[in-house]
Amino acid sequence: MTQPHHPLYIVASPRPRVGKTLLARLLIEFFYASDRALIGYDLNAREPALAGRFPHLVWPVDITETLGQMELFDRLIADNSRTQIVDLGYAPFEQFFGVLNEIGFVPEARRRFIEPIVLFVTDPAPATVSIYAELRHRLPGATFVPVHNELVSVMFEKEDFPATRSECSLIYIPRPSPIVRGVIDRPSFSFATYMTSQPGGPTEVHQWIAQIFTAFRDLELRLLHVRKLEVPAAQELLPRSRESFAVSFAAGVLIPPSYRVAG
Repeated sequence: MTQPHHPLYIVASPRPRVGKTLLARLLIEFFYASDRALIGYDLNAREPALAGRFPHLVWPVDITETLGQMELFDRLIADNSRTQIVDLGYAPFEQFFGVLNEIGFVPEARRRFIEPIVLFVTDPAPATVSIYAELRHRLPGATFVPVHNELVSVMFEKEDFPATRSECSLIYIPRPSPIVRGVIDRPSFSFATYMTSQPGGPTEVHQWIAQIFTAFRDLELRLLHVRKLEVPAAQELLPRSRESFAVSFAAGVLIPPSYRVAG
């Protein structure tokens, strides 16, 4: 039997206020509701909203310093027994992906049965389209899945944000009505709890959450199908030690000016 792969979801966008943390919240509660072993990382150093909502599941990490980078990437590469979710703020966006590329994180993660999946929240800005294409080119081993949040833009050009695989197509987040928005924005609101314990039958909130949870489930099933078709990696491709990542940082492998976000 081959060892099962554990996903590492990276929720990302180079733009602020496009719904990244909302998407990460939904992911965490989707997996938590199914008793999945998971852990999250909040890279929004100034306002770690995700860590504030899930203090026992999500760890805030500041990657503006080398020590924080080492701490995060060592944890990510060592943990191949849980689903991992990274809420990547727009501020450390280029720093995160620059380090990811420089240390060869993606191929190393796949050797350790960790599957990096970038959930990229789209927007119509030309710079965002260019950045998405550049990331896919630089990280060919990662799976890119575009996420269209209707709160950000109604129009969406699928050709601008192609998924890595045709089986793993777009995730769509419908625009919530004012009623739904008022419910889900409450500080104590839980998507999973509402779906299982809210009395009175299906509501508009149920329908909104169910559509997104179904998209997550379908993505997982499609990824599982793809993995079954893939040829297992050669046995001689042994994983590097965790120390080699520390050596990379110690040797001065920091963020190059590879990714530039238009102002």
